[in-house]
This record gives sequence, C-alpha cells and structure tokens, in this order.
Amino acid sequence: MNVDKARVEYHRVENTQTQSSPHTFSHAKGAAASTTKADVPAISNISITSAVAGLPRSHLKQPIGGEEEAGLDYPSTTQRVETLSFDIKGISAPVANLFRRLITTEVPTLAFDRILIFDNDGVVLDELLSHRIGLVPVAGPVHKLEYIDQQNPGSFSQLDPHRVLLFELEAEGAKDVPVTPVYSNKLVWKPLPGQEEWANPAVDDDKVFLVHPDIILTKLGPGQKLKLQAVAVKGLGIVHTKWSPVSSCYYEMKTSIELTDKITKESATKLQSICPKGVFSVDRNGAATVTAVEKCSLCRECLRKDAYPEFAEKIKIEKDKTSFRFYLESTGQLHAAQVFRQALQLFAERCTELSKLVQRTDVNDFTQNR
Repeated sequence: MNVDKARVEYHRVENTQTQSSPHTFSHAKGAAASTTKADVPAISNISITSAVAGLPRSHLKQPIGGEEEAGLDYPSTTQRVETLSFDIKGISAPVANLFRRLITTEVPTLAFDRILIFDNDGVVLDELLSHRIGLVPVAGPVHKLEYIDQQNPGSFSQLDPHRVLLFELEAEGAKDVPVTPVYSNKLVWKPLPGQEEWANPAVDDDKVFLVHPDIILTKLGPGQKLKLQAVAVKGLGIVHTKWSPVSSCYYEMKTSIELTDKITKESATKLQSICPKGVFSVDRNGAATVTAVEKCSLCRECLRKDAYPEFAEKIKIEKDKTSFRFYLESTGQLHAAQVFRQALQLFAERCTELSKLVQRTDVNDFTQNR
C-alpha cells in the first residue's frame, strides 16, 4: 500500500493517518513515508477570480457605495474581494495547515479598534454599535502604517498619523420618514497630517476606502442624532478575526481516481449516469474514462458493490496526503494575491527562524555525532 495515499472504500477509508515525526520510523531506506521527510513544496495552477462579480445587487431605496467603474457589474470598492486557488504538492498535512494558519492569522490588515461616541439616540446601544463598526472591513496602506504599542496606544487625544486612520460619522434621522437607516458609507475618512497624499494615491494599494459601504449600522427615528469618531489600526487575525485578511481559507487533499480494469458498453453508460458530479464520461469506443476528477465529492455511489457489482471493484479512489488544493477568499482589505505573497514571505521567515533555532540547540549536535 502506498503510505502517501488514503484509499477510499464505500464504508471506510484506509490509511488515513498522517505521519509527521521521522523518529517513529526505522532508519532503513524507504521505511518512512514521504510525509515524514523533508518537504519540497511546488505550487502550480494559481487562479484568481472575483468573488462578487455576477451577484445580485442589494435592493436599496437609494444608491449606496458611491461611484462604479465602467464595465463593472458590482461596486468598485469590492474589487479586492477575490477568490484565489492553487495546487501545492510535496508537503505534509501539518505543514499545509501551518500555511493556512499563517494566511488567516498573521497577514496584517486594518480594522476599526477605537470608537468615540458623542451622541447616539438610535436603537442600537453604544457597545453593539461599536462592535458592528469594528467588523466593517476598511482598506488602506497597511504596509505604510506601524502597529500601536504602549508608548503609542492610538488614543483620540494623541492620534499618530503613522499608526492610525481617523474616520468620522455624523447622521440625523429625517423628520419626514419614521426610520432612517445609517449605512457604513457614512463613515468618512479624515486624513491626518501627512496622510493627504493617500487621498489620491499613485498606486491602488495606498487607497483608503470601506470595502462594503452598504453595511447597515443602526437606524434613527425622526430628529435622532448619531455622531462618533472611529480609528482604524493595524493588527493581526490572531488577536481578533476582524483583522483576518480572508473570510475563508481551507484546503483539501487532491483526489485520484483510477480504473483498474476496462468498463465498457452498458456498464460504462451506467457509471456515467450514476455520478452526480459528472466525473466519468464514455469515449468513442464505448469505454468509461475519468475526465473531471476535480469534481469528485466522494459520494462513493460508484463504489456500491451491492448496486453495481459489474464495475464497483474496478474503481480505485484515493486521497493524496502530499498534494493539496488551497482556496482562500479575501475580505477586501487586500487583494488575494497580496495575501498570498505575504503569507509565503511569512512562511519563509518562519522556516528560517526555525532552522537557526535548531542549529543552536544540543539536538543538532546530537544528530551530527550519531
């Protein structure tokens, strides 16, 4: 049995364990699975698509979100909401999960973290309103800003233009309507000294804007007022998910399907018809072939020996424990490609740090003297 493959049967999956500790194996050549050996990752088939193009517009009474660029069927502020997928092979599942965690928790973004409320006559309490504003994705030149610290806490009395972005919101309920909704587009950026150039940046990465200007924050009655200031700071998703650059990030082991014997004529046609995902097709010679393995959902219908004895034992489905398909969807603060590149840089830095640490330990001396 191939130790790097998990065999999928109808009632069970065999060889599911993922070994990541080489010392659990003997020193004989070939005794260890490749998942315990040095990872040599290879990335391919990178694809980036818009995650919002084609979605129906929100049915609002008035336009929310400002201008739209020509040719787009969605608000221009959501151009960074993208889905990126790629293949990576030559790594073990623990390393793949490490990369996933880097993407979700250690790529810095901007998020609202300080709210100063002057007036709030609306139905949403101050604490809940602050929480809602904190989850509004805000984009800006995160690479040009520094983290707040104890010496520079980002307080409203001492706003550092190198560390924070200041937004203001002022709204009043219309007197001729019973309810006035307040959307996130009411949060207006107020450049601090030295930030004026970001209002008309030379590059898109420096642009300051709210990704979703149509998020409802509260509702005001006739004559009710809302006035506040909000400060966006640089942070990491490991501290709070509002700083995570992705709304989802996951991976799956790649599937391989092999026909161990020919399936022809009526059996091939039946195999094609029972697969709900269209994985199989019939060629011009009447033989079944695997044409869309990436669509397989592991429903295992084709492996039912009681229902399809003529071909169930001729189909071999496996999961490769060293080859993965990654998916991530950016929240819009950063382009998906930016998230991907920064995660790769962080991954390389972690590996370098670990290598230096190992070289300084007694364990390294022990292995060299064996």
